[in-house]
Amino acid sequence: MAYKRTATVAPDEYNKIWFNCWNESRTMWDQGDISPALRELIQEKKWELPSGKGIVPGCGRGYDAMFLASPSLHMVGIDISQIAADTANKLRDEKGLPSSLVDFKVMDFFNFEVAEKYQVAYDYTFFCALHPSMRKSWGDRYAEIMAPGGHLIALMYPLWKEEKDRDVGPPFLLSEDDYHQILDDNFELIHIDPHCKTHETRAGHELITVWRRK
Repeated sequence: MAYKRTATVAPDEYNKIWFNCWNESRTMWDQGDISPALRELIQEKKWELPSGKGIVPGCGRGYDAMFLASPSLHMVGIDISQIAADTANKLRDEKGLPSSLVDFKVMDFFNFEVAEKYQVAYDYTFFCALHPSMRKSWGDRYAEIMAPGGHLIALMYPLWKEEKDRDVGPPFLLSEDDYHQILDDNFELIHIDPHCKTHETRAGHELITVWRRK
């Protein structure tokens, strides 16, 4: 189902999109691996992440959370779909990774109790999946759940769409300025790479950024 940017959308109604996609095995956004941009940032550019706890909202099959997990950084991937969480946990087990390192849970990003704030977050194909009317809540929620000094890695996508599709989504067209409008009050942009590596089908449509919680 497609929505116009200007539409009024109830979150519960909107969430049905993702339940239906998983129930019907329509996960067209899944590229089968972590993003080349994230791999480049961590492995090639040696970006140093804070220790502690990390979160990946809209985690899907969990590739990113598993990649980021380390003895010094416990990762949790969250999704509103039970199928997504079960699939990610099964894949983790197949890879021989312990749940003490990375875990996947059914949770609503906007409505869960934060017992301890996060030092790392990774956001990719989540911001663009939200209706634009939900974006301010997205920024407010990250500010709420992240510890001072924490790093929010935001891989921006899609930065380009065919003209006929620019006013509808998901995914919704976005820009760097969209993030600045929502994050600048509580986060500082500390890294941006408009020439990052990407999946071949997304070349020229992505850029990776890191924002530090003030």
